[in-house]
Amino acid sequence: MRVKLSYTVDEKDVLAEAAKMLNLAADDMKQGIALFNDVQVELRGEKDEETSIPNVGKTLEMIEEFRHALLNVDTRLQEVADIIQGYADYCRNPDPGPPPPSPGVSVSENMMADVFGSD
Repeated sequence: MRVKLSYTVDEKDVLAEAAKMLNLAADDMKQGIALFNDVQVELRGEKDEETSIPNVGKTLEMIEEFRHALLNVDTRLQEVADIIQGYADYCRNPDPGPPPPSPGVSVSENMMADVFGSD
């Protein structure tokens, strides 16, 4: 099961942090490239010089592992893209004001005074 994490960094560190997060996919990317090459070698029968017969079962397992590595890279790329887009949106409008109230939730001025006190 995958869970979403959230943490804060200084505004000036957002893009550097995004780069660090992207680097977390480096091992999956390397594995994907290796599998991409190995699957082709296996399919051409170059892995086993004696028989030159591709191992179809092994090839299918390698393809599934390759797909899993690609999914991990794609997931990380989407997370980083979301961070970069959010940062770009923030840079265009750094003070958007308070967020709108959630649907179905009504906050009256009296309720705010009860919670925060009145001045």
